[in-house]
Amino acid sequence: MIQKIFVVAVLFVLFGAIISCGSNKSDVTTAYGESKIAWNEFDTATQTAQLQDKKLFIYFHTDWCSWCRKMENETFANDSVSEYLNNNFIAVTIDAESEKQVTYNGRTMSQQELASTFGVQGFPSHVFLNQAGEPITLTPGFMPAERFLNVLSYIADDHYQTMEWEEFMLSISS
Repeated sequence: MIQKIFVVAVLFVLFGAIISCGSNKSDVTTAYGESKIAWNEFDTATQTAQLQDKKLFIYFHTDWCSWCRKMENETFANDSVSEYLNNNFIAVTIDAESEKQVTYNGRTMSQQELASTFGVQGFPSHVFLNQAGEPITLTPGFMPAERFLNVLSYIADDHYQTMEWEEFMLSISS
């Protein structure tokens, strides 16, 4: 009797494992915390950015990064952040240690190589590209929602082309 119960329990565990493997979500539907950000695949994001005349926001993270989890669960979960990102950027999430292949500027490389291409050295890091896929800037580290919204505004509204960051921050605080 105990042996039958054990066999049935093992079968349930195996069945559950098989089902969970089949429900693997793509990067597009990955949600962080309560985030409502529309994450896109990198290879299609550059085309979408051109078509919608939006800049790209690339979020580089790793599985082991505690500051990445904080960014995901606090900053990206903020309604103002997700709304601003969705309205003004094409958002992409990249696992900086992944061997998954992406194409950038006609060159196929791993997501890990893409991180290196943009000079990512710590996590989380955020890279902004213009509509043509050319780098604007890289911002490293965790940012609380309010500060991150300032960064997003600085980039989305092209303030980076006419004033330094410090000048921009003074202009919005007065």
